[in-house]
Amino acid sequence: MSRQESTVLLRAARGGSPEALGELYARCGTRLLAFIRLRMGRDLRLRVESRDILQATLLKSFQRIQQFEGDDGATLMGWLVRIAENEIRDQVDYQHRQRRNVAAGVPIDAGGIDVPASVRSALSAAVLNEEAERLGAALETLDPDHREVIVLRKLEELSFKDVAARMGRSEDTCRKPCS
Repeated sequence: MSRQESTVLLRAARGGSPEALGELYARCGTRLLAFIRLRMGRDLRLRVESRDILQATLLKSFQRIQQFEGDDGATLMGWLVRIAENEIRDQVDYQHRQRRNVAAGVPIDAGGIDVPASVRSALSAAVLNEEAERLGAALETLDPDHREVIVLRKLEELSFKDVAARMGRSEDTCRKPCS
């Protein structure tokens, strides 16, 4: 998505356009689901579906879209990633408190939120996207440092300078291809 396209869609979404918001979700959903799968880890994925975390993340962003202050796809993706990280942390806390097993799991629901049909459609498309599953599985096979560079650079859309700062490495090290 070009910077200009994302700016136009964000303005329209903030202005109340469910179609624009649905388009934004459709464009971000696959990468966001791959990020969620990686951050959840295998243990939590045994208890909670990554798609449930994605759905909760998108629903919370829908409720709070007016609070979003960015103006392009990169800042939107970063904002969605932060919401997803909070959802994952909340689920980890909940699972530890409840000591629940897989059979007793309860799916996350919309909580009675009135979501426009076009946004529900985009949510469903993102949640059912198997491409994200394949991407997440492929990323799990990588060395942790290489995986982190890819997650920060491609999923969170950080610059190499920001990736290097976050990882405590040089930009050149972060730019090197996986060997």
